[in-house]
Amino acid sequence: MSSILYILSETLETLVARNLRAVPSLEQPAAQFKRLYHKGAPPVLRGGYPGDLEDNWAYVYIQRDSLFFVSVVGNDADAVETLHYLEQFYLLLRNYFDVKVLDKNLVLDNTVLVMELLDESIDFGFVQVTDAGLIRDYIRVKINLPELHTTQDPGSIQLEDDLYGSESDEERKKAEKRRRKQLQERQPARTTKQELGHLRKKVMQTWKGKGSGKKHAGVSQNSDNDGEGDDEDDDTFMNSDIAKTTVMAVSWRAKGIHYAKNEFFLDVIERVEYAMDYPSQTVRKNVIHGEIVCKSFLSGMPELRASINKILHQDKQFLASCKFHQCVDLANVAEGKEITFIPPDGDFVLCTYDLKRHVRDQPVIKMSRFEIKAKPAKHKLKMYVTIEPHFKPTNATSKLNVRIPLGRLFREYRIDLRRPLRFKCDSGKVLFNVSDDFLLWEVGAIKGGHGETQVEMAVEFSLFDQEAYDREQEELRNSMNPPPLVTGPRIEEIHKQVHEGDESKELKPEPLRIDFEIPYSTLSGTNVEYLKISEPQLQYQSFPWVRSRTVNADEYLYSL
Repeated sequence: MSSILYILSETLETLVARNLRAVPSLEQPAAQFKRLYHKGAPPVLRGGYPGDLEDNWAYVYIQRDSLFFVSVVGNDADAVETLHYLEQFYLLLRNYFDVKVLDKNLVLDNTVLVMELLDESIDFGFVQVTDAGLIRDYIRVKINLPELHTTQDPGSIQLEDDLYGSESDEERKKAEKRRRKQLQERQPARTTKQELGHLRKKVMQTWKGKGSGKKHAGVSQNSDNDGEGDDEDDDTFMNSDIAKTTVMAVSWRAKGIHYAKNEFFLDVIERVEYAMDYPSQTVRKNVIHGEIVCKSFLSGMPELRASINKILHQDKQFLASCKFHQCVDLANVAEGKEITFIPPDGDFVLCTYDLKRHVRDQPVIKMSRFEIKAKPAKHKLKMYVTIEPHFKPTNATSKLNVRIPLGRLFREYRIDLRRPLRFKCDSGKVLFNVSDDFLLWEVGAIKGGHGETQVEMAVEFSLFDQEAYDREQEELRNSMNPPPLVTGPRIEEIHKQVHEGDESKELKPEPLRIDFEIPYSTLSGTNVEYLKISEPQLQYQSFPWVRSRTVNADEYLYSL
């Protein structure tokens, strides 16, 4: 049970503080947490502040982005439950603001909104609601975003143009028109004086039993005598009480949702995490992190049925690691039947799963060769990199980038950057980043296979020749001609400025990283066989979309 909630900056400055259980002071617990916290501290810190006779406080915190989310609880409180709430509240803020990273300025510019979200998500220390899609229907406060984000509405709807891409300008224009139309339909009601008076009149009529008529799916059948009734006002009036929704059987979906075009997007995404020590050929990690991500733009209270081959075949490894959304009926999953669920509105994750692969299983993109050959006599240094795909031959990569580190190469060899690097590759192009010391090999699209297809890249560096340099300087000193004119900064000077002082530091060797994306394919073979949508009351035409892809995780690397 939380007593105080804080949002602190990276310097432990208090940005937002909420007293949930009438604690006498808000400053002293924050100051005590600042004294107890240190780098590497555990997520639970115990110790009351000076002057507290009972000394029974504990500080539970998480650090996300550049912010600290701190909860002051009693020593007998459940720390795991509090940590889970802090994580969910962080996700609530990020999803409500529609940003990927939270920062100090964003919280300070929206202090009132953050306090509103706190009041709805927790009451007297007890957790209530942390679903952003549900709270967004009830809390409609204008979000103050930086100018960089003001061009896009934080509550905007992403259609199939963003998920699947458009193949022509005409399709892109049609998708843009549909996006604008749905934005107008889901736009929050304006709070003008006339509309507030109109809503107040409706509330009084409802309490007196003089309602103007039945309402269904956010559409009013009758209008008031003044002719000012509209769908937006009815939708705002119906969705004005969050308590009614939270106590319903379907607490994750509000009533009165209506769309002109009913669509449902389902994406099976598998992120492959792979780590290998290339000199010893030792595989340290080979895991698949999968998730089924959905976007729901359906009216009413639809019921969906999806068939996943792993569940039908009773795959024990899949079922043991799979975690479903609360909307899924687990009884059918246990029996090995289809998944039935009533989806939330907007974005949500239907399920997540983790599958371990055998160390002998071939990686999706395998580096079969990495070799460095030095030729001191010719003052040349050659590097060879060869990769080969290991997935279905019928599929192809939509993106494939190989980032080759060069820090170790510059430390062990004296590279002459006055001479240009020479590249040669079977596919794509090679870019040299001087400031970060790596080569970026943009392979692009390659077809799949099982080792029979290989793509090679070779790059040649020039080693520094001291004799040639001394001879060149001597010729310049004795020559009557002026030295050659050089415009702009020299590449060797840029490299020296950026990496000045690196020799004194203990630098860890950077691994070789591979980024890829394989559309319409899953490495584990997880497949959605069918997806059916039914709404017994409205009986509208719906459009289900299913897609799958395999991408690399943050850690897909080869240690050199």
